[in-house]
Amino acid sequence: MITLNGYKKYNYKVQKILSIYLKKSHNRFILSGLAVGLYYYLFFWLKTLTQFLIGGSTFPLLTATAAYLALQELWQQKNQFAKLNPVNMQRQLGHSLILFGVGLFPFSLSKGWSQALVWLVILVGMVLSTWGLKFFKHYLRPIVLMVLSIYPGIHVLPAYIWQVLTPERTMDHIKAWSVNSVLNTIGYRSSLDGTLVKLSTGSVEIGWGCNGFDLIVLMLMTSLLIGIAYRLKGFQILIISFLGCILAFTFNTARIALLAISVAYWDGEAFDFWHNGWGGQIFSAAMFTVFYYLLIQMRLLNSDCKSKLQ
Repeated sequence: MITLNGYKKYNYKVQKILSIYLKKSHNRFILSGLAVGLYYYLFFWLKTLTQFLIGGSTFPLLTATAAYLALQELWQQKNQFAKLNPVNMQRQLGHSLILFGVGLFPFSLSKGWSQALVWLVILVGMVLSTWGLKFFKHYLRPIVLMVLSIYPGIHVLPAYIWQVLTPERTMDHIKAWSVNSVLNTIGYRSSLDGTLVKLSTGSVEIGWGCNGFDLIVLMLMTSLLIGIAYRLKGFQILIISFLGCILAFTFNTARIALLAISVAYWDGEAFDFWHNGWGGQIFSAAMFTVFYYLLIQMRLLNSDCKSKLQ
């Protein structure tokens, strides 16, 4: 138990350190930004991650991994950051961004994405005022990781972009066509009616949750994090990202084809198993296993690459 005298000594030391630290105006700006980020936004970030995890989403694990890799990268480069000094104009611009974000943050509490955007502005201001533009030019890897981890729901952004740039239900039609082709190839006579895949005794409707777009985004994020963690070159990251997308589309098509067969020829329990039960986890585990062994065969996860993580 802490004694009263011990507490007073501890409190005195903290006040002394703060008084020395806060003598510089730049440190006061940084502290105000950190107060918003650590006291307010961190609570929202952890709560949202937990909610996604409880809902069965895999994306929070990738978000947490990106945050860990970003902090690890910053810690490893801390001695080099000490050599970065912003010019006066960059520091003033950074301070302005911090003040703008701190002032705007109370008005952003109603939406998660708006909180994340305002915190990103504050974070950019702190980095710009502390290390200057050189940080953004020479440390792209931690920047990408910080952006990926800034908002737990960032995985929904590609879906919004896709839906804006493509005709309505484009991905649903692509998936329905691929499922219909697979069924006919393996001997099950089926036909298409828009996004409805029809068999002789049943049919399945391809909706947004079944078209596999989220799975493709998951594999893209996974490939990007693997590429950053193992210090892969840009073209190697593109290759494994393309490979991940192909695997995601292929395995999801196989799963939807199996669901169509279970609707037409099996019972409702079989459909529920492959749709809501362990069936989806089995396909995901198989997909990631194949992806892992393909990377091993491509010699991208060998011991030399692993040593770069230290």
